[in-house]
Amino acid sequence: MTLTRQQLFDVTSVSITLPLPYFLAVWPYIDNVYVRKKTRGVTRGKPAYELWECRNRRKHTPSVAPGTNRPSRPGATCLVGLKLVWNHPREGEERTVTISRYSPEAHSHTLDDMDKQKRNSAVREIAGKAAKTAQPFEVTNAMMADPEALAAIGGKYLSRMDVKNAAMSYEADGARERRERAMDGERAERWQAKGDHDHSSNGVVPLTGTPIQAAAEGSAPTANAPDSTGASPARAAPAAQPTSQTQASAPCGAFPGPLTATTLLLIDSQAGFTHPTYWGPARSNPSYETNVVTLLSHFRSLREAHPGAGPNIIHVRHSSRDPTCPLHVDDPEGFAWMPYSVPLEGEPVVTKEVNSAFIGTDLEAMLRASATRRLYVAGLSTDHCVSTSVRMAGNLGVTDGEWGKGEVVLVGDATACWEKVGGGWKAEIVHAVHVESLKEFARVGWTGEVVREL
Repeated sequence: MTLTRQQLFDVTSVSITLPLPYFLAVWPYIDNVYVRKKTRGVTRGKPAYELWECRNRRKHTPSVAPGTNRPSRPGATCLVGLKLVWNHPREGEERTVTISRYSPEAHSHTLDDMDKQKRNSAVREIAGKAAKTAQPFEVTNAMMADPEALAAIGGKYLSRMDVKNAAMSYEADGARERRERAMDGERAERWQAKGDHDHSSNGVVPLTGTPIQAAAEGSAPTANAPDSTGASPARAAPAAQPTSQTQASAPCGAFPGPLTATTLLLIDSQAGFTHPTYWGPARSNPSYETNVVTLLSHFRSLREAHPGAGPNIIHVRHSSRDPTCPLHVDDPEGFAWMPYSVPLEGEPVVTKEVNSAFIGTDLEAMLRASATRRLYVAGLSTDHCVSTSVRMAGNLGVTDGEWGKGEVVLVGDATACWEKVGGGWKAEIVHAVHVESLKEFARVGWTGEVVREL
């Protein structure tokens, strides 16, 4: 089934049912129109659902002092509301999402009006990625070259400033830390002395992997528009993507101990984190999946090259006590591993019920039994389970022993977190603040650095 943005804008009481991967791919193209109002988890066998309102919804009467002038958004009188039902998967069938309108009213404005007010997240991501290798005006001109295709994905009113802001947001995560490390002369000299080495890593299809069909037949997407592979973050297979020297910090030197004293701890790499709205409207670090795949691939290649004497890989998964959480055991699809991080034979799994991977588990005993001297930590999410586990690893001294003090390393670009809606904190800011704070408990490294260390 192929939809246009106009069809998703004009949803009626007649429901539309989409496969989950397809929904995850197309929703970013229309998310500038709607905002989430309510979420209800699975209850008494009934599927979870969400209620969404038009962004130009009618505001409640504000409680202000008499005579006080309060500005309001022009035309904010739309009463359209959508209901999204996350259907239980049937045996042998793919999970689906049903979309219907629960209000009788039609939109009081056009889709063009919304595109003028706000760009959808898919267009912003395309612009942000493209602007990494081009100036904002060049990206804008290239995208404007095919106005029909650009209009079809909601970018008709894209401006140079939009591209600049998208690029800043896309590159913000970890940029300051990487620049600081790159300016460290001593480490840069040490890196140059070792010579330049090219490494390649695996990536995943971007979040905007499936474009909505162009409104005009025969119009091709622009060079910066997403491809039509139909892949989603929950289903996509990794694709090759190079990692340049400028993307990684200078290394801190080879690990002085045996490989068996090295452990990669991957926290909560579960499919429930692909839920489009439960965790927040936007996630930090678009390169998270790419970097996790790189770490796992490198550690596994070392294990294969040194049978019985390679580094350790431990997977942690979260079994939520909240039945409405996508990570609850009663939601088998959400509780499952991300397809790119499924544990292999010989890679132990630790199941936790709280934020810390050390509470109620054998993780500390496992690390001490393996005489781990350097613990690399990656996974989800930066400000919750990753942060709590890194702090406890540092406080417990799980890498310390008769050999002296070991090291906990947070792989800063192999973690991610979500925007905090209540306080208006962008995901990149939340991520950067927590990574910076964790420097008191661990060394912060980057994926390219880790690969070169081992």
